[in-house]
Amino acid sequence: MTPPLIRNFIGYVKASRIPNLLIIVATQVLTAKFLLHEVIWFDLDFFLVVISTAMIAAGGYLINDYYDQKIDMVNRPQKVVVGTEISRRPALLSHTLTNLAAVAIGFWVDVWVGLIHIFSSFLLWYYSNHLRRLPLVGNLSIGLLSAMTFLILLVFYRADEPIVFFYALFGFLMVVIREVIKDIQDVKGEAAFGCVTVPVIWGIRGAKTLIIAILIAGSALLVNFLLLQSNWPLRLYFLALAPFFLWFLYKLTKADTNREFRTLNKFCSYIIFTGLISLTLN
Repeated sequence: MTPPLIRNFIGYVKASRIPNLLIIVATQVLTAKFLLHEVIWFDLDFFLVVISTAMIAAGGYLINDYYDQKIDMVNRPQKVVVGTEISRRPALLSHTLTNLAAVAIGFWVDVWVGLIHIFSSFLLWYYSNHLRRLPLVGNLSIGLLSAMTFLILLVFYRADEPIVFFYALFGFLMVVIREVIKDIQDVKGEAAFGCVTVPVIWGIRGAKTLIIAILIAGSALLVNFLLLQSNWPLRLYFLALAPFFLWFLYKLTKADTNREFRTLNKFCSYIIFTGLISLTLN
């Protein structure tokens, strides 16, 4: 039988979503190198910012799983970690210690980075505790936190680079769309526990309409920005995405089963990943 300490540690690692944390690390490394053109490989402060940002995200995953345990037992019981592979009290303690360490590292590097970490950790807690159960507000909160992955580097480097804002907007829009799709997938459990998310109050059709509106409005903003840029590789990358987004819109209008919405969720994740690769085109 696995000792409780080891079992809780393994549960902590699983709840921290290591693959997602690696994506955050890669995003900040590529942003600093290719968008901000900084020399990063021997910059200890930069890597402390990256590590502490990933720690804030890990704490956010932990507290979200802590508060959503009952909902997740309805929607995805096979993936529940908090309460099964890590006890609830150690999970809460791990969340607190991870956040405190991240904030301390942030203040060590830069006062503004530390303040951003406090804001992000509070918003992640408030999202899990309350905003998660409100229509659209929770989705926008997660989108904002995703954009902060880029924006915190502008604060750290005291930079004002429009292309970073562009990618922050792109990430924000894709994450919001993905979060609304996740709410559609989880509508059964969320309705059972009193969550008033978009698909719960507006229905599946209303949630689809919202996603389409976000995609159209976001695309207009992104195209307008691209027209002001002279970076042809970046233009071609987003032009190449157009057929995929048309496919996405078609599949979205036809989607009716949880399996189909899961496919659309994965599509958003793939687009985010290719966006990560596109950072090297700058």
